[in-house]
Amino acid sequence: MNLSDPNDLATLLEALLLASGKPMTLERLSELFDDHERPDAPTLRAALEVLGQRCKGRAFELKEVASGWRLQV
Repeated sequence: MNLSDPNDLATLLEALLLASGKPMTLERLSELFDDHERPDAPTLRAALEVLGQRCKGRAFELKEVASGWRLQV
């Protein structure tokens, strides 16, 4: 998996958000990666955009709320 590729990263972010059970900020998402593989903020945002597009037509959506990003039904 190439963590600098927003398409690959989106898949991992989907799993992290589903497993978290609560909204996660960009900072918190970033902290889940080791320093040497940590994606930068623009890459995380691009991956979240990809994930949001992937959710269209599915039973859940990606939503940004005051406390971070979450997947919701």
